[in-house]
This record gives sequence, structure tokens and C-alpha cells, in this order.
Amino acid sequence: MKKHAPRGFCLFAMTAALAVLVSSAPQLLAQEEDVEVPPGTKLCDPAENVYGYYLVKSSRKPDGTQDVEYYRFTSLPDPKTGNLQAERQPVGFSAARIQRHPQYKDKLQIINPHTSRPDEFPYASCKQQ
Repeated sequence: MKKHAPRGFCLFAMTAALAVLVSSAPQLLAQEEDVEVPPGTKLCDPAENVYGYYLVKSSRKPDGTQDVEYYRFTSLPDPKTGNLQAERQPVGFSAARIQRHPQYKDKLQIINPHTSRPDEFPYASCKQQ
């Protein structure tokens, strides 16, 4: 006579396996959507250097992030003429996930890895690197 595992154990094992699959699905999906951008690439906003840009500083890490530095453009008065001139201002260095934009397939989105929220603009490689 064959011995069978108790029904309660089989139900428990199936539930545990399903829970593991469901809990890891978002991580697997996020890894598939991430894109690696070569270090040294400037990613500009849609208006091309009006608001600012991200400079990619590293290759993709095992956690899916890349080091990026954000530069914002501000207008400062020229001390000699008083005319406003565009000035590049470094804002900060951080890690970010870079993914294809869901609406604009030729654009990228910068994702904050702590909040999982994307930056407000879609980005693309700047025309002038």
C-alpha cells in the first residue's frame, strides 16, 4: 500500500509556492523593464536642455540602479552686462533605475528606487553630448 502525503501538507505546499511566485512577480517585472544606459550619456528633458539633464555616471548595478547626477539650468545675470545667461547648476548625485517610458516608446523614465516614482518628464539621449 502506497503512503500519500497528508492533504493538509499538499495544500500548504501549494499555497506557499503560489505566495512565493506572486510576491516575486513585481521584482521580476521591474528587472525586465530596466534599461542600461552607457556611462557618460546625458539624458535631456523633452525641450532639450531647458530644465536640466541627468548625466549617467555608472554601469548598471546588480540592484538595477545606475548612478546619475542631475544638473538644472538657471538664469543668472551677467555681472558686466546685466543680461540673463543660462547657467548649469549641479543639483545632486543619486542612484536611479532607468526604464522605457510606458507612453513614449522612444523615451526613458528615471525612477527613484526608494519611492518607485518616475521623474515628471520623459527623457532621451541629448542631441549634443
